[in-house]
Amino acid sequence: MAYKYTIKGIRKFNEHKVVEQTKRFAKDLADKLHFTERQVTPTDDEVESFTMTAEDVSTQGVIIKFYVGETIIVELPWLASEWDVRLCYAFLHAVTKVHRTARITDEEEKSAKLTDCDAEEQWNLRCRNMEDILSKGERMVLAGVNRDFYLQPSTYHVEDRKKDGVSAAFRDFIALQWTRLEAKDVTEEKRHVTDEEELSSIKVVDNSDDVFIGACQYVGMMKENTCKMVRFEDFCQLMEGEGEFRKMDAAQALLYKMDEERWNELFDNAEGIVRENFRKTFIMRWNTDISNYKLCEFEEAMDDFADDFFYYEWSIWDYQKVHWGDKFYMIRTGKGKHGVVMRGTIIGMPYPDEDWSGKGRRVYYVRMRLSHMIHPEKALLLLTTDDLGKAIPEFNWEEGHSGVILGDAMAKQLDALWHDYVEKEQQVAKDDKDPYFLGMQV
Repeated sequence: MAYKYTIKGIRKFNEHKVVEQTKRFAKDLADKLHFTERQVTPTDDEVESFTMTAEDVSTQGVIIKFYVGETIIVELPWLASEWDVRLCYAFLHAVTKVHRTARITDEEEKSAKLTDCDAEEQWNLRCRNMEDILSKGERMVLAGVNRDFYLQPSTYHVEDRKKDGVSAAFRDFIALQWTRLEAKDVTEEKRHVTDEEELSSIKVVDNSDDVFIGACQYVGMMKENTCKMVRFEDFCQLMEGEGEFRKMDAAQALLYKMDEERWNELFDNAEGIVRENFRKTFIMRWNTDISNYKLCEFEEAMDDFADDFFYYEWSIWDYQKVHWGDKFYMIRTGKGKHGVVMRGTIIGMPYPDEDWSGKGRRVYYVRMRLSHMIHPEKALLLLTTDDLGKAIPEFNWEEGHSGVILGDAMAKQLDALWHDYVEKEQQVAKDDKDPYFLGMQV
């Protein structure tokens, strides 16, 4: 449990001055540290809430909560780092300096002393908390400011770490919070891997980015569109000794992009369950004759294309077959030019919602992240339904439900056709970028 300090007696709290004073007090102790505040969504009875951290040295930070009635609660988490404790006391001292009328009490409702001895005792208490966890020997998941820490006590019972187990556990907890935060978090997928397991947690990696692999049962190693699902423990053993791999705790790891040839060697050597044609392709449809989505809305969306959190939600027919990470192509039909106007990746699981057509049907939708948007009327070149029909005549490109799965062989043909189209579009545009073709180039 967090240790709580209560602050009262302040009519109008000057958050900016207190935070700046906190940083000055903390920098007197370590000039090179960088301190940040992170807003947290307040609960019903809170007005505001934020967490203060010291980069590279915090585990759980210091939580500041503002309540109705001019009451402020400062929480020092039960496994806060030594620097979190110092930051907490720096904040409390800053409050007393900026607001002379402030009354700070501890959990016993006594006036908080805020001495160096008190701070040291709070840190010693957290060391005892960690020692208790290690002595119980049970694996635990500890919440951190950036990542959860999967603590396996036996890791700290080996001879070379036993004497320094508590310190080593805190060092690992801290390292997990701040090491390579720019690495991409691999999204969890739920899939049927074996007949014995109903749904398994899998994190799929394809050696295209530096990634953080969170807790999962399987790591899915991709080679082209083939996935080999390897148990996490076996994956760690496979990667042992590789410079691009670092196991961060009992259940999580960092994996940096490595030489493609080496990745393929590891893929071939791995023991796991193989699934070919792993990522499926779905054809979404936008029929402007019947859709409530208008071309003017599409044009407005093109202005938001570069935003980090830009996405679409669209109806999907084959909702039982779709998974996170599958690909899609959006085909525009109806009035105007017909062809591919969007391409991208499915980034969510299907969910039922109100029928877009107003007919009262049970309709499922899925969230999509776009890699491309092409204006059907203004782009220099469009991959039309006529082009698609000539290359892949066995599929009806003009009519059908939105969100139907495309066969694997046809999906490969479509990808090749798309690649050729993008190259031609670039050639047509020459040195001038087509403002109505948005997305990654090949």
